Amino acid sequence: MQELDTLIQNIYEDKVIGKVSEDVAIKLISKYETEQKELSVEVAELDKTLSTIRQDEEDVELFIKRLKKYTDVQELTCEMCLELIEYITLDTYVEDQPRDIYIYYKLLDEPLKNKRSLF
Repeated sequence: MQELDTLIQNIYEDKVIGKVSEDVAIKLISKYETEQKELSVEVAELDKTLSTIRQDEEDVELFIKRLKKYTDVQELTCEMCLELIEYITLDTYVEDQPRDIYIYYKLLDEPLKNKRSLF
């Protein structure tokens, strides 16, 4: 970005002292400004991706820390469920068929945006 700013400034200076014609200067400045806008969008997207990755890493570390408390547990407790599980869903009931159970863990799975949608 700084390099493009320098190039734009140099084009203005070259135009003023007559090294570059106005048409060439306008085309180059337009090209550089377009490139700056594209780079700004790309940097914003990369920042967002980096932020998401960092948050995911923090969430996984926290989840592992929580899990380590329960490594030798023989029985599932209410406290464990509240600390580790975001929500649980079941497949639709069909007579004489087993139902699949889906467990969504806190910090690892996407939180449910509308909890009423389960009912």
